[in-house]
Amino acid sequence: MGPMFASVFQNYGHALAKTLFAVCFSVALAACGGPAREQGQFPAPSVAPPPSTVEVTDDDENEVSSVREEELAEQAINIGLMLPLSGSEEATGRALLRAATMALFDAYDPKIRIIPMDTQADPDVAEARAREAVASGVSVVLGPLLASNVQAVGDILVPAGIPMIGFSNDSSVAEPGRFIMGFLPEAEVKRVVDYAAGQGLSNFGALVPFGRYGSRIRAAFGDSVADAGAIVSAIESYPPDADALFEPVKRLARYDERRDDVRREVRFLRSLRDDVTDEIAEKLEDAEVMEGVDFDAVLVPEGGALMRTLAPLLPFYEIDPNRVKLIGTGLWNNEALLREPPLQGAWFAAPDPDAPKGFLARFEETYAEVPPRLATLAYDAVSLIARFAREPLEDEGDSDAIENEDIDRMFALERFLSPEGFVGVDGLFRFLPDGTTERALAVLALDRDGFQVIDPAPESFPAFGFALKN
Repeated sequence: MGPMFASVFQNYGHALAKTLFAVCFSVALAACGGPAREQGQFPAPSVAPPPSTVEVTDDDENEVSSVREEELAEQAINIGLMLPLSGSEEATGRALLRAATMALFDAYDPKIRIIPMDTQADPDVAEARAREAVASGVSVVLGPLLASNVQAVGDILVPAGIPMIGFSNDSSVAEPGRFIMGFLPEAEVKRVVDYAAGQGLSNFGALVPFGRYGSRIRAAFGDSVADAGAIVSAIESYPPDADALFEPVKRLARYDERRDDVRREVRFLRSLRDDVTDEIAEKLEDAEVMEGVDFDAVLVPEGGALMRTLAPLLPFYEIDPNRVKLIGTGLWNNEALLREPPLQGAWFAAPDPDAPKGFLARFEETYAEVPPRLATLAYDAVSLIARFAREPLEDEGDSDAIENEDIDRMFALERFLSPEGFVGVDGLFRFLPDGTTERALAVLALDRDGFQVIDPAPESFPAFGFALKN
C-alpha cells in the first residue's frame, strides 16, 4: 500500500504534504480495488468515507519522493491538479481538491495518480508549477482556477503538448488544447434570450455591470438578440456599489422623461377646462401613470446582494415586472432570490439544478461542509480523465502495462473534441475546438416554492461541422 498512496503526492514542502496526505490517503484505499465500471460512462457515484487522518512523518515524505520517480518511470497515468491550496482562494481550492478525491474514489482505477500542485492563486507561482509539471512528465493537467493562472499555465503546457482543463469561466483564456470548464455566462445569455424570443418577446433592454464580466455580457447580449431577430432598445451599465444603482436603473427606465410626459399631459388636459378632462388629469396626477418602457424583456446578469438591491429598483422606476419579463444568468441560481417579489416568474438559464443535488449532498455528508458550486467541475474533470484512461485499454487484454503510446492515445486532442459530448454531474457538455465548453442548459423560472424548469436542457447537441473548426 505504501507505494500506492505515496505516489499521489508531489513533495512541494513539508506543510503542504501533510495536508494533502491526509486528504488523499483515503483515495488510494479505494484505488486498490473495486468493481469495474460500465465502459463509456462516467463512474457511478458511491459514498466515499471521510478523509483519513494520518500523521505524516519525515520518513513518510522521504518515501513519497523516492517512490514517485520510480512510479513515473513505470508510466503510471500522472495527472497534475493545479489549485489554490493556500492564499486568497484557499477555501475554494481545497473544496475542489476534495471533489477530485471523490471522483478518484468512484473511478476505482489504480493506474491514475493525482499530483496536487498549489498555485497560491498567483500567476507567477502557477507558471512555476506548470514548468514542474512538464519536467515531471504529467499526462494532463486539471486546473488552475483563476483566468490569469489558466493563461500562465497554458502558455507552458500547450507548447509542450500537454492538454489541460482549467476551471475558469473566462472564454478569453481558452484556446485549442487549453480547455476551460467553467459555466460561461455568454452561453447562459444566449440560451435565455433565444427562449424569450421564442416566446414572442422582440424588444430587449439590459443592465450590465462595468468591468470585464460586463463587457463579455454586453457583447454576448447584442449578438444573441441580433441572432434571434430581435432588437436592443436600451442598455445601461452600473458599478459594483449598491448606493450607485439608482441612476443607471432610472436611465434605463427613462423615468424622468416618462414622468415629464405625464406631467405635460396633465397640463394639457387641464388647459381644456372640461370636467371630464379635469377628472382624467386628476387621476393621472395622483397616480403619475406612465407609458410603458420601450422593451418587453430586460436582462439583469447579477447575483447575490447586489441583485437583491437591483430587483426592487426596477418596479420603483416603473419597469413593471407584470409587463416586462426579467431574464438573467446562472447567477440567479441562489435561493435567497426566491424571496424577491419582482423576480417572481422571472427566467434564467443554467444547468438543471436537480442534476448535481446528489453529488452536493454526498460532498456535504462526507466532509461536513457545504461545497461551492464549482466543486462539480473538479469532480467531472477527474471523472472524464478516468474515462479516457479506461477506454483505450479495453481491447488490449488483461495486461496492466501502460506504454507511452497508450498515454498519448488516451489524451489525444481529438478525444476531448467528441461532438456527442460527455455526461457529467451538471449534465451534458462538450469541449469546442477553440477551448471553450458548450453545455446543455435549461431555462428556469423563479417561484416562491423554488426553481421551476420551464424549458428542459436538451438531451443531445445539434449536429454541425464540428471537425472543420479544429
